[in-house]
Amino acid sequence: MLHIVLAATLNVVIRDFSYTPMALTVRAGDTVHFVNRDSEAHTVTVQGGKIDSGGLDTGDAWSYRFTRPGKYAYFCSLHPYMRGTIVVRP
Repeated sequence: MLHIVLAATLNVVIRDFSYTPMALTVRAGDTVHFVNRDSEAHTVTVQGGKIDSGGLDTGDAWSYRFTRPGKYAYFCSLHPYMRGTIVVRP
């Protein structure tokens, strides 16, 4: 019997100078869709800078497909106290 697992798209909303949810666990191959619902511009920048959304103005969205398992700590480069984590499972 063939078992097919489809990749998912999960959402993170940026609002009130925070990411919701702040912590998210996904599977390798899943896509995370970030939407800025705040009145200020923000970024999604993984520590080390290899993944970076660039500036997201109010209403802008950005998606990233996570293909490698691991823990991805990210922050807003404009407001470094804004932080979140994505854990990617195999």
